[in-house]
Amino acid sequence: MMRRTVEPKWWATLMTVTVLVAAWRASGHADMLLPLATEDAHTLPSGIAEAMIGVSYMQDGNWPGFVPHGALRSQTLLRGPQLGFHIGAGAWAEFQASYETLYLDEVAANGQTNEQFGSGDARIGAKFWFKRETDLLPALGVHIVTKLPDATRDSRLGTDDTDFGADAALSKDLGPLALHVNLGILLLGNSGSTVGSSFTAGGQDDLFNYGVAVVSKPLGLASEEAVQVRLLGELAGQDGSRFHNDRTALRFGLQLQRGAGTLYVGTSAGLVTASENIGASAGFVYRFDAARLLSDD
Repeated sequence: MMRRTVEPKWWATLMTVTVLVAAWRASGHADMLLPLATEDAHTLPSGIAEAMIGVSYMQDGNWPGFVPHGALRSQTLLRGPQLGFHIGAGAWAEFQASYETLYLDEVAANGQTNEQFGSGDARIGAKFWFKRETDLLPALGVHIVTKLPDATRDSRLGTDDTDFGADAALSKDLGPLALHVNLGILLLGNSGSTVGSSFTAGGQDDLFNYGVAVVSKPLGLASEEAVQVRLLGELAGQDGSRFHNDRTALRFGLQLQRGAGTLYVGTSAGLVTASENIGASAGFVYRFDAARLLSDD
């Protein structure tokens, strides 16, 4: 196989920083879209935080990336607990952090087995809301995220490399439904083939990242004691890989909201070879006023 080296695209980071500097303030309400991967364009109100805990399952998903086609006979990945924390800062910014542990059970094409449990990667990110929604135009924001490598390459729980993503996020209220669209770039650090030696390390894998989600308005009575239901669905993925990292999947989810708590469940099905055959996820999100808690102290 031909060996390729991809040089870093510094213009991507520069473009993102330029957009952030040019941003102007807005205010609004953010919807939590778990178990989907798509982000709402809006940010959490200032001082409002969300704490999350969850678990997910993925069958034959070619984890953790940079896996040549046909290199694995089977793979099961369990991610949990998945921990996350988001908080609104000012009227237009939201900061995010997440961490997870992983259980991996796989069989390579040559019959070799690998069973591991250990640390996953940490991720930090931020979302900036630039423009409020109008009658004709959607709300506009930008979501950026960086993976901090903590999972080890030797165990195949991670790539031991840093990744970066930046998406434009658009959200539009369509009455009984809300439409959310994410379009952007995903830069994956290339530490070499994680199974075999089909290609060497160097440069990065530059991909186009996308997500299109449709979410229902809450169904049920709007009160602290009532349970409201929301239905969610998305088509999301990444394309343009030089190293077998193309992904496309359909996801469907259900949220049960009561007061400050939200229980979510979801399922996914991959549409291309490297995506999971099937996946499932569940978790709980609690929203609270972090600014008030700190002021009380």
